Amino acid sequence: MRRWLTVALSGLVLSCQGPAAVMAREAAAFAEADAHAAISEAHRVRALDTLDRRLAHYVMQDRTPAIRARLAERREAYLALTDPEAFRQAINADLLAVSGDKHLQVWIEPRSRDDVAVEGPPPSMAAMAAEEARDDFGVREARVLDDGVAWLALSRFSGHPDAGAAVDAAMARLAGARALILDLRDNGGGGEPALRRLMGHLAPTPPRLEDILMRRCAPDPADPEGCVQDGSRDVQVRLADAVPVPAFPTQPVYVLTSRGSFSAAEAVAYDLQAAGRATIVGEVTGGGANPSIAMDLGPWFTVIMPIGVARHPLTGTNWEGVGVTPDVPVPADRAPEEALRLAGG
Repeated sequence: MRRWLTVALSGLVLSCQGPAAVMAREAAAFAEADAHAAISEAHRVRALDTLDRRLAHYVMQDRTPAIRARLAERREAYLALTDPEAFRQAINADLLAVSGDKHLQVWIEPRSRDDVAVEGPPPSMAAMAAEEARDDFGVREARVLDDGVAWLALSRFSGHPDAGAAVDAAMARLAGARALILDLRDNGGGGEPALRRLMGHLAPTPPRLEDILMRRCAPDPADPEGCVQDGSRDVQVRLADAVPVPAFPTQPVYVLTSRGSFSAAEAVAYDLQAAGRATIVGEVTGGGANPSIAMDLGPWFTVIMPIGVARHPLTGTNWEGVGVTPDVPVPADRAPEEALRLAGG
């Protein structure tokens, strides 16, 4: 069930920079499994060969030749690593060193896609909603403190369509508070439905979020899974959801961040800061802004492939590689008390 959730939800999650968050949750859930013993040298060879082809989709075209050169140079060293996790980590270290892109990563599946294929069709949306509801679609805590300040902690941004209702329910519990503290310190990202709904609650009218410049990709006649880029971009203008009665249209908002805040969590902090709508309190965030999709590298491996660039209409740029710089820099563990002080709590 968990593997099918990754496949079926990927299209929802990927639209907002956070597929690695889903892969990381799955990897942690299966950390103790010994199924990866079935990964052979042939699987690792296939993963490297397919990765080279998949790089045709990478949005930073100018970096692709150097990435391919590094992978070719280090190929024998990778294949000498019989442990799949060591193999994955060695590839990712070089991908990051050359590209500087924290979204461009290889992951190991908990089960072979060949095994999954015989299990039948993926679960229904209702079944996936039930799985997502186990942690309330990422809403970890929503309560009003004794001093009238609302506290909302989100562990992730769900990509399921029902996530908006979960955000609405949390905001209904917080409505009437004089300020909001939004805790994103351990939020690794996720999908657009929860993000857009949250942002809709934080302004009188739906704010414009960062635009997404998607790479334009034509079919490659020599490779049915390839891509021929011409360097142009298709622009997707993104808006927050229209919420009938926003819970915090004008009240002060304080966003808590850490080095672990990544991807969609950074998007929220960046967009609110750029609009002058919130005070960011804590640490500089992880620095991953490129929208990505998951692509298979054979039955066992997956690559998270950035295929777009975020660009905020007010700043003309994004947080890729640099993170979101807090307005009030403090260690992450001190961010709550500092935000309460700022809120007059």
